[in-house]
Amino acid sequence: MCVFAGDLAVAAYFLVSMPQSALALPWIRSFGLVFPILTGVFITASSFVVTYISVRAYSRERLLRVLLLGCGALVFGCTTLFTSVFVGTGQLDVSAAVFAMGSLTSGAFHLSCASLTYLRATPIPGKSRSASFWVPVASFSVVAIVAAALEGVLPPFYEVGTGTTTLGQVVLAAGACAFASSSAVMFKVCSSSRSGVLFWYSTALAATATGILGAILADGDFHATAMRVGWGALYFGGLCLFISLVSAERMKDLPAPNGERP
Repeated sequence: MCVFAGDLAVAAYFLVSMPQSALALPWIRSFGLVFPILTGVFITASSFVVTYISVRAYSRERLLRVLLLGCGALVFGCTTLFTSVFVGTGQLDVSAAVFAMGSLTSGAFHLSCASLTYLRATPIPGKSRSASFWVPVASFSVVAIVAAALEGVLPPFYEVGTGTTTLGQVVLAAGACAFASSSAVMFKVCSSSRSGVLFWYSTALAATATGILGAILADGDFHATAMRVGWGALYFGGLCLFISLVSAERMKDLPAPNGERP
């Protein structure tokens, strides 16, 4: 659990520095609390379980692609939770930056996993110490993204009265493309292997890409239908990813090309 210490430190910093007046707003007590709870249950909790299973599977099989999957889940689970919290406190500029950068970073991890799964006909074991490198890198990326957004280091991703900036739209689009590409690659592998695990993983990636697209179409308006549908898709994607990895752990049918078992 030490890999999540940095994320907890950021959360503590946020709670201490948050204006007390924000807690008194009526809408914080309703939408501001429900949104993080739903996100925590459907995305973050599932992502932590997926990360745990992936690291444990990597320690047994030494497959780097499985470890990268867990890292992508960790980044997305943490950044979406922080996004929901910042939305609840009215810090839409911070939430937009965290969500966009988190989506892009997580998408890069998942695309790496999908690429390794597709390109390697024979499973190639990763180095035994990769877990002690990649998991801290993923955890640190969450800390860096949230801290940079809070301190105003990042360029504006959202402007009040205007909506999502051009930069925000571009980064979100890049993240959506990364998830969509990962889904397409995994679906191609799934079509030849007929693996249920890969099917659910591909579905999870597609749902996540759809959710990010909803955020793009909503243009930063969290009350827009597109945004609500988008977050519903993200919740569904979290459940699909959880089903995929739990099935893989139970069946020991981790993502492998051409239907092979690692």
